[in-house]
Amino acid sequence: MKRTRIIPALALCMVLALTLTACSPKEVLKDLILKTVTALGFIEEGSGEEEESTEVLATAGGDVTFPEGMDTSAARLVTQVEGDTMYVSFSGIANRDTEYFVAGSDSVTVTGYATTESTNENFQTFKVALWELSDDKTTTSYVIGSTVYYTTDGSCYNYTISGLTPGKQYKINISYDSSVFYVTGGLKVQGLGSEELTSVDNSADA
Repeated sequence: MKRTRIIPALALCMVLALTLTACSPKEVLKDLILKTVTALGFIEEGSGEEEESTEVLATAGGDVTFPEGMDTSAARLVTQVEGDTMYVSFSGIANRDTEYFVAGSDSVTVTGYATTESTNENFQTFKVALWELSDDKTTTSYVIGSTVYYTTDGSCYNYTISGLTPGKQYKINISYDSSVFYVTGGLKVQGLGSEELTSVDNSADA
C-alpha cells in the first residue's frame, strides 16, 4: 500500500478510536492506536512499548571517613585524594560536579551517604553518575548505565560502577531532584589511577 493511502487509513482509525473514549478506558484507546500504527507499518512491533528505566540502587554498607586535615567546610563541595581514593564532601547542594580523575581500571567503587530535610517519599534518594572527558578536554559524555541511587537516610551505601576505560578522565556528578530541598553528605570513590585531579570549565560539557 502506498504511503499516500496509508495516511488516510491511519486518520480513519484514529477517529474510530477517539469515538470509543466515552465508553472505554484510556488504556484501551492507547493500545488500539498503537496496534493500528503498528499494523500500518509506521512503527515496528514492540517499539511502541516504553521501556521503564530501572533504578540502580546502591547496597547498604561501607563507610566514609574523611582524611585528617580535610576542611569539609571550605565550600559546598570539597574534594581530596589520597592514594587511589577520592573523598568528596558536599553540603546543601542540588547538583554539583567533582573535578576530573583518572580511572585506574574499568570500574570505581563509590560509597556514599547523605541526609535531606525533605519528608516527601519521592525525594529520599540522591543520584551519582559518571561523565567521561574527551581526550582534547573539550567535551564530556555520560557513561551509559552509570547512574546509581543512594538513600538519604544518613547511612552508607556503596556500588561498583563499571564501563570505564583505564587512563581516561572522569568526573562524578551528584544530583538531587527536589527543587526546594538539598542534600548534605559525602562520598568515597575508590579505584583512581592518579592522585592528580583536573579542573575543566563546565561550559565545555556536551
